[in-house]
Amino acid sequence: MEAQSQTLKELQASLKEIDTLRLAKDVSDSEREALELTAVSLRDAERLLIAKIQKQWIQDVEEQTALLTAHARAIRARVTRMNKTAKVLDQVESAIKTAVKIVAAIAKW
Repeated sequence: MEAQSQTLKELQASLKEIDTLRLAKDVSDSEREALELTAVSLRDAERLLIAKIQKQWIQDVEEQTALLTAHARAIRARVTRMNKTAKVLDQVESAIKTAVKIVAAIAKW
C-alpha cells in the first residue's frame, strides 16, 4: 500500500508538471497536443490507482471489522460466563441469609 501511495504522489507530481508545460505560451500546437494526450493518460492511470487503493482500504477495513467482531463475541461470551458466576453467588448469598434468619428465629423461641 505504501508503494501505491508513493506511485500516486509521483503520478500527481508528473500531472502537475505536464499541466504547467501544456499551459506554457512557447509550446507548439503539436507539443501541446502530445502533452494533453499525456495528461489524459496520466489522469487515467491516477484514477485506476486511486480505485485500486480504495479497494485495498475497503478490504483492510473489512478484515479489521471481522477481527473486531470476533473480539466482541469473545468478550460477550466471557461476560455471560462471569454473570452466571455472579448469579450463583447471589443465590448462595440469599440462601445463607435465609438460613441465618431461620436460625435467628429458632434461637428466639
